[in-house]
Amino acid sequence: MRKELHVISVSGGKDSAALAIYMKEKYPDREFKYLFFDTEEELQDTYDYLNKLQSILGIKVEYKFPEKSFKELLLQHNDYLPSPSQRWCTRKMKLETFLNTMQEFKDYTIYNYVGIRADENREGLIPTDEHIVTVMPFKDDGITLNDVKRILHDAGVGLPAYYDVVYDEEYDIEYFRSRSGCYFCFFMRQIEWVWLWEKHPDEYKKAMEFEKSGYSWIKDMPLSKLIEPESIDKIKKSYKRMQEQRKKQPIKNGTMMEEMDFISEHDKMLDEIEKDELCTMCTL
Repeated sequence: MRKELHVISVSGGKDSAALAIYMKEKYPDREFKYLFFDTEEELQDTYDYLNKLQSILGIKVEYKFPEKSFKELLLQHNDYLPSPSQRWCTRKMKLETFLNTMQEFKDYTIYNYVGIRADENREGLIPTDEHIVTVMPFKDDGITLNDVKRILHDAGVGLPAYYDVVYDEEYDIEYFRSRSGCYFCFFMRQIEWVWLWEKHPDEYKKAMEFEKSGYSWIKDMPLSKLIEPESIDKIKKSYKRMQEQRKKQPIKNGTMMEEMDFISEHDKMLDEIEKDELCTMCTL
């Protein structure tokens, strides 16, 4: 009979943290292996949250690193930045690191627990190796976003600091970072890039350094231009109008999105591609 290995990958995000808590409570006698795939391009908030999770749960999270750094991979890809259509960073830094780590356990049946919720319509990147069994407890048990928040609150873990809402009194808007993962994620909307500039200017500047002529995180909007006062003003005003529109009538299709000319092409594209179908390995 094959040995079993139960793996929970944590990212420093809310869903994977809640999954770690949920599984430990549901199966107190089961031994789990907790992994964090460190790109070394993370916010300090991420490391702080992982430390808090370990301390409260009394667990040990193993940090695993990709064979090549993001800078090395970017050079290998001829300065072509990753994008929603070319997620080479996810494949190289997350999925391949996971599979390489699992090589040590090739004689085991590996249960890979994924924190996709019941209220999400996504599958993400699922390893296809026959000895790796993907398990989605939240989907199986009907766990939604509100349940995740409750699990984190009841355990005393709470949400990561990057979810703390920023209130801009001048524009009367609230915004925050919506995901875990690298500080320069291509899935960030323009308001999230503004958030990064305001909250973590050093990381924003490092993200700027990865851009080369013709290669920017946002098409036709290099990060140096995005932080110009007139650009920030436009982004915040557009964000406010979007929030007001969503309160009146939730956006359900691309046609309505296209009619809203105040929304950037970048954000329209993300709404069409994403629709909450985020990359699993980055949101675990």
